[in-house]
Amino acid sequence: MKKGVDVSKNNGTVNWQSIKNAGYEFAIIRLGYGSDETRQDDNQFINNIKECERLGISYGVYIYSYALNLNEAKSEVNHTLRQLKHVGANFKYGVWFDMEDADKYKVRHGMPSNQMLVDICYTFCDAIEKAGYYTGIYASSSWLNNQLNNPKLDRFDKWVAHWYVEKPNYKKVYSIHQYTDKENIGGKIFDANYLVRDFTKKTTPAPAKKQKTTDELAREVLAGKHGNGEARKKSLGSRYNEVQARVNQLLCNNKPKSNPIYYTVRSGDTLSKISKKYGTSINQIASWNNIKNINKIYVGQKLRVK
Repeated sequence: MKKGVDVSKNNGTVNWQSIKNAGYEFAIIRLGYGSDETRQDDNQFINNIKECERLGISYGVYIYSYALNLNEAKSEVNHTLRQLKHVGANFKYGVWFDMEDADKYKVRHGMPSNQMLVDICYTFCDAIEKAGYYTGIYASSSWLNNQLNNPKLDRFDKWVAHWYVEKPNYKKVYSIHQYTDKENIGGKIFDANYLVRDFTKKTTPAPAKKQKTTDELAREVLAGKHGNGEARKKSLGSRYNEVQARVNQLLCNNKPKSNPIYYTVRSGDTLSKISKKYGTSINQIASWNNIKNINKIYVGQKLRVK
């Protein structure tokens, strides 16, 4: 079985060459802990993945969860996805959700029910999986057999912590066994793991972000999302000409077939309020009335609205 380590800033600056020389073939690296705040990024994460890339050591990542509810779990998803932008070619060992209470934070702040703990894990893993990554849950065999023992989580892989035993006391499928927290490598102490089931061929990078269609962008323009003039050109970049052509086409198609309707601006009016009142768009009204700045209309101004 392959052996590997898991590390965080608590290990300080890691001598990855000594780990590789000692025969450890993979690593699981902490990217941070808790909600999506840069102050909660692991300050050794970037250095650790760079060293693994440099030395050809395959790795995965994990986040230590402090979530007490689903909103906090969603923030931990965002934290993870932000940090995953840094991973490289040797990122092959998945994304792991560390569910435990090592520092008693959950106890001190109101331990969630078992069902909520399950739902927190599901929320995280489901979102990471949908983003295109292989994902699983890290926990002790005790937590997996008790707090997290729910069929809802069976589809996600497990990384089981059960120290100083040959095999964890966990009967369901798992891929990694954390067998000790006292592995001496080059005079420093690490958590160490066995890969008991090779899942790495199933890992996938996040898919490329789907490009919006010309129609989608044009309708965003009509809804006012890309501004006007130079702001719109900057927002749309190289796609400005194609999108603007479609905007003009849509505006032409939407011109009223009957006599136009006019509205006289009153105190407190905005183009947004007027467009909603007449079931049209801000940009449509701006186009009909040659308005250059959609934030500047004045009381008594007569506007075509239909």
